[in-house]
Amino acid sequence: MAKKRQYKNVYLNKHFHSIVDSFIEMGLPIEVGLGKYSSYVLFKDSNIKFKFISKFHSKLTFVGYAKILKDLKRPEISVLLSDLQDSIKEDSNIYYSTGKFETCSYPNAVCFDLNSAYLQALLNLGLITESTKDWIDTKLTKTERLVCVGMLAKRKEIVHFNNGVIQQDYVNESDKRFIFNAAIQEVARVMQEVKAHFESDFIAYWVDGIYMQNEFNAFEMQMLFEKNGFPVKVEEITDFQAKFKFDSMEYRYFKDGEPKIIRMPIASVYKEIKKNVVDVLNRKRREQGLSVEIDVKMIEERFVKQAQIFENLN
Repeated sequence: MAKKRQYKNVYLNKHFHSIVDSFIEMGLPIEVGLGKYSSYVLFKDSNIKFKFISKFHSKLTFVGYAKILKDLKRPEISVLLSDLQDSIKEDSNIYYSTGKFETCSYPNAVCFDLNSAYLQALLNLGLITESTKDWIDTKLTKTERLVCVGMLAKRKEIVHFNNGVIQQDYVNESDKRFIFNAAIQEVARVMQEVKAHFESDFIAYWVDGIYMQNEFNAFEMQMLFEKNGFPVKVEEITDFQAKFKFDSMEYRYFKDGEPKIIRMPIASVYKEIKKNVVDVLNRKRREQGLSVEIDVKMIEERFVKQAQIFENLN
């Protein structure tokens, strides 16, 4: 008879990798799961699972997620879900956009912040009901709302060890991940539309906040967001400074008297850097008589895979 599984919750911190190393050195059969915000170590013989969590959330967060899952089981949206699963590609996700690559100040800058952006996107797409959105909006904090929707995108790298040696290594991700990607792309769609409509005023956007340089067009901009089904709040910001730093744009400003800073990578620069790295690696491979060459995609996939592991170690 299999032993009943025991769970032990632990805070995820910078010592996680040392703890995992010590578990591996014990030589026992274990399973290690590495995720973005949580990880775990399962001792197979004793069936004890240590869950390492960066932040503990209220039970209401999981209730909200359960409500989303219930909505997704409605028969009337089965065709919609099938279409989204076929059409939504994660490579198409866009989280930010920069305007001009220059150092300057914007004395009349204004910020539009989308209310519950991803949750609203799920509603706009017809994936959740109004009652579910209202419940999550009123019962959960902003952070809890993000976690609640983000659970759709769960992904972990699973590594099995025995006698200190890796036996298996694979990625386990949620079959609902495409739904989270659909929400990301719906938010990006409206951001791109507003950017195109007010191109001369556009400074930058970052996830669910867009920065414009002309506060006098604020009402018209707000109306365009709401026409697309996204309520926004106009936030007062001061001393907005943009700085071009070769591989990124840096934006600094004050909101409610507090300093804020956002750094956005310039994709074209990073693309050229990766291309140059690939060229160097392939030249070395040819010099050593290795027939198989690598490409940028292989570099990106490997980088992402490792980044997901080390993101948990800081």
